[in-house]
Amino acid sequence: MSNYKLLGVGTNAKTVKGDGSEYLTAILYMTPYKIMVDGKLFNSCSMAAIASCIEACLYTAGRGQMNNVQTARQRKAEWFYRDRASFMDQLYTDVHKFQKYCLTRGIKPCIRLNGTTDIRWELIKDADGQNIFEAFPLVQWYDYTKISNRKTKHIKNYHLTWSYRELMQIMRQSLMMHSLMV
Repeated sequence: MSNYKLLGVGTNAKTVKGDGSEYLTAILYMTPYKIMVDGKLFNSCSMAAIASCIEACLYTAGRGQMNNVQTARQRKAEWFYRDRASFMDQLYTDVHKFQKYCLTRGIKPCIRLNGTTDIRWELIKDADGQNIFEAFPLVQWYDYTKISNRKTKHIKNYHLTWSYRELMQIMRQSLMMHSLMV
């Protein structure tokens, strides 16, 4: 399989289980939460503090705990914030290559852009005024989000799963404590 500069294929223990003769998944991992780039602070996961998921973030899970993996993820995030046009050109190149690889083998390409981030990719437009989902309609896109007001239902090839586990646990614990007091 071809190497990609931004996408990881066959590197995630969870997605590899579903990969095979029908589907193949690629994921983009970058530094989540807050990152300083050229003296400016950027946040790739705007709900992390509110959702209380910073400590439990998958950023350092599995291979993510290795310094070289974290360095690569940081380099991608810096590229995204420093030179968005160049980053998106490379992402489109990787997606095109991945799509071609899958389709020539009769496999459905699936891509998750927010492996460790929560970026609103639907709002990022290319030179033709399209977002990446519109530019690649043959790809099945999916992500998890903690941003409740994302408007993506109109994007037919993008599935978004609401993921707010940590806050839900806090709410359950609060309800349990309240019911014990009553």
